[in-house]
Amino acid sequence: MSNVLIFGASSALAQAIAAYRAQAGRCLLGVGRAPEAPACYAHYVCCDYSDEGLEQVVQRLRELEVAPAEIWCCVGVLHDEFFTPEKRLEDLSAEQLSHYFAVNTIIPALILKHLSAFIASAKRPKVAFLSAQVGSIGDNALGGWYGYRASKAALNMLVKTASIELARRHRDACLVALHPGTTRSALSEPFAARIPSHRLYTPETSAGRLVSVMQSLGPDDNGGFFHWSGEPLPW
Repeated sequence: MSNVLIFGASSALAQAIAAYRAQAGRCLLGVGRAPEAPACYAHYVCCDYSDEGLEQVVQRLRELEVAPAEIWCCVGVLHDEFFTPEKRLEDLSAEQLSHYFAVNTIIPALILKHLSAFIASAKRPKVAFLSAQVGSIGDNALGGWYGYRASKAALNMLVKTASIELARRHRDACLVALHPGTTRSALSEPFAARIPSHRLYTPETSAGRLVSVMQSLGPDDNGGFFHWSGEPLPW
């Protein structure tokens, strides 16, 4: 059984993925900002996602003598108590754009940087970064949500670029971006009233779908961007 490492471990979707993988007997390692460890993880590291913090995660993995073969990055931000997605050009600010890119793009890039050696040494490594369909440039017909869209599009480019390098190091590697669908959580709460009930999924439903997609993917899918249904999404 492979070890499963989940970043953004305290989010509703991350915990649902953890619970799903625990049913299969996987050893779960969680990384998150919360000081207290969620109960679903066998091991947990509190991390601020800085270079120093991620190096502590690497050190903890070495101490545990585990090389996770399945890695999930569930780190992301859409809104917080200070801002909501921009609807117009007039809403743009350097501070808000910087925050979107810091969380949705830079943190995943640093995770890849620090975990690259573990990914390259795993038997059949699978790595999933939770992206968003609104990060698709080709699929953008509505506009708005500038910072979120742009930071997720940048994440997609990071995944695609890193997948090429990782394939040179490990021909069986599979690094992908996944769209989980709109999941009922703190992330979607301000917008839930506008979303039809049949398009707003429980964390458990989304987790089951994502795990199923991950299980179906292999080296030929490396560098892909996939919908929760398993269908490829346009960049």
